[in-house]
Amino acid sequence: MNKEEILKRSQTENILGDEREKQIRLESDTFSLIFMLAVTLILTTVNYVKGLSADGFLAIFWASIVGRYCLLFYRHRKAYHGIMALAAAILCIANIAEYLGGI
Repeated sequence: MNKEEILKRSQTENILGDEREKQIRLESDTFSLIFMLAVTLILTTVNYVKGLSADGFLAIFWASIVGRYCLLFYRHRKAYHGIMALAAAILCIANIAEYLGGI
């Protein structure tokens, strides 16, 4: 194998990034989800104190959880991930229905 073949093979194997980049991406996604939860909790609390509905915020939060667990279920095929995705989907749909006026 010559130098160019080795370089091409390395680039093909690392098309989605090396292990360090994957770890950084995973940590940033987790950090993002934590901030989303914090902001959702703050806005939900403020809305409840003011007597307003917080269903829109909660629907967005549950939608992010659905996406996460659907991907985990697709990749790992663990029942727990499927159950969490289903439960979050039900809560998301319930919050959307409540937000839209109890359809």
